[in-house]
Amino acid sequence: MNRSISLTRSNMYLSEELPVFVNRITESFQLEQHRHEFVELNYVSEGKGFHYIEGIRIAVAKGDLFYLPIGVSHVFRPSTPAPGEGRLIVYNCLFNAAFASIISRFFDEEHELNQIVNMKFPEQPYLHIREWEGIFQQSFDLMFEEFQQRRSNYLPLLQAEIIKVLIHMKRIKDDPLINSNSQNKAISSVEIIANHIKRQPRDVLTIKEYADEVGISERHFQRQFKERFSMTFLEYVHKCRIELSCELLRTTTEKVSSIAQQVGYKDLKYFNQLFKKITGLTPHAFRTHV
Repeated sequence: MNRSISLTRSNMYLSEELPVFVNRITESFQLEQHRHEFVELNYVSEGKGFHYIEGIRIAVAKGDLFYLPIGVSHVFRPSTPAPGEGRLIVYNCLFNAAFASIISRFFDEEHELNQIVNMKFPEQPYLHIREWEGIFQQSFDLMFEEFQQRRSNYLPLLQAEIIKVLIHMKRIKDDPLINSNSQNKAISSVEIIANHIKRQPRDVLTIKEYADEVGISERHFQRQFKERFSMTFLEYVHKCRIELSCELLRTTTEKVSSIAQQVGYKDLKYFNQLFKKITGLTPHAFRTHV
């Protein structure tokens, strides 16, 4: 059944005083496919799902970036409608034609990026890039924070980050080595995943889910992980969790059972055994000796 595609007006988000808008949303099945009167950059920050653009369904995961010129119809969908499953979190950076014109001044008149930011769909097609180094994630994290806080000179900073994203997007698009060297991609993505686990060791996905995000087999993911960190994926997760529990034992007075839950272990007996295996002490002895 064909559904009508709505038009999202520029004045819903943008104005002369606010030519840029940045948000971070958990996608659902509520929003209908739509076109918009502004340029949009989408970055998949967490999870996986699908991006429907002009009748084409594209599987997406962390690291996917889309450049959507004015006039493209699209909508994101998580991988499943089941509550609590298939979460898909996307950053959106919107800017109007006037802001696009300001950005284009940084490039020569014949530069491809000058044309990209000033042309509308279908003359300018949408662009899809998958990036593995975490550069886009850093830029969108910063843009979201700056937009939320709106400190002095935040608009020039947003402008600089958008230009940075566009330049990096163009490099990936044009560099055959970046796009063909799957070995380097796998290694880079494994490092990104490892850094995320180190920061949030409780919220760990399965090996299959991480391998799917990276776009490689589970076996290849595990091999890359062990080559990079000289330990298995599970050993690395346990290491990060026990390191966090040590920090909590040193800096809080919370019960050991509560700390075990916080770092991702429901079974207290298993946590105690693992803690002693890694540190040589029980949690209570560790707290006493530090």
